[in-house]
Amino acid sequence: MSNMRNLKILLFFITLISLAFVEDVKSQGRGRRVHHPVVVRKAHVRYVTMPRWGTVVRVRPANAVIIRERRNPYYFSNGVYYAQRRGAYTVVRPARGLRIRVLPVGYRTIVVGPRNYYYYYGTYYAKVDNSEEYNVVDPPEGAVVDALPDGYEIRSVNGTEYYFLDGVHYAEVDAPEFEDGVGYEVVKL
Repeated sequence: MSNMRNLKILLFFITLISLAFVEDVKSQGRGRRVHHPVVVRKAHVRYVTMPRWGTVVRVRPANAVIIRERRNPYYFSNGVYYAQRRGAYTVVRPARGLRIRVLPVGYRTIVVGPRNYYYYYGTYYAKVDNSEEYNVVDPPEGAVVDALPDGYEIRSVNGTEYYFLDGVHYAEVDAPEFEDGVGYEVVKL
């Protein structure tokens, strides 16, 4: 009986090894194709728990502040902007020029030239002169941020990869001031 059991165990292990070999051969493809490892980019790691732009929620966040901008109000909650559409609320990018009184918790100060900018979740702010308010502004060229919201694309331009988000290209750069030593710089191509 024990010989039969040992034979079954041996056949089981031979089958497993054979399957592993077949899968390895399949993964190598036909002929002499060379496979390059896929790099998993996580430029959004800081914002991984945040809703992705375009996400639709049925109920407005309870702590949302209403910000009136022209005809359509925004609902601002924890650094995220929502717009009401078809009876629901969609996570959106705020319009340039929109003003807020208080920056979101966790914002980063970015110095570009002689000016301070403030950044959070893909949105750049600048302090309004002679005011206690902040304007939503275009990303300043040369700004280096520690993370991007999820939803960026990776684009290759002349053999160099860039992150593309909200019409802006970002280059990955060394940034020892950030926890993981990587930053994302606003570049014009």
